[in-house]
Amino acid sequence: MQMPITMHTNLVTLGQEKRLDGNVFQLILQGYQLFILDHPFTLSKNENNSPIGKAVVKELTWKEGSTYLVYELIDLHGVN
Repeated sequence: MQMPITMHTNLVTLGQEKRLDGNVFQLILQGYQLFILDHPFTLSKNENNSPIGKAVVKELTWKEGSTYLVYELIDLHGVN
């Protein structure tokens, strides 16, 4: 059985993030995605917009065809 996988160098939320606590968020992505843990990523709301900050992925879980990410916002370029 093949498992398609994609490795990312930035994090695009599409407004689907859910705040867990303080600056910690959860994001559920379709398919199996791969992110480097504890490495700063550029954070964007969508692919065509400019970055809104930087985030560090703290936890990554694959299950049922989806990727569950827990990330911490470490730098915000603006207040909105």
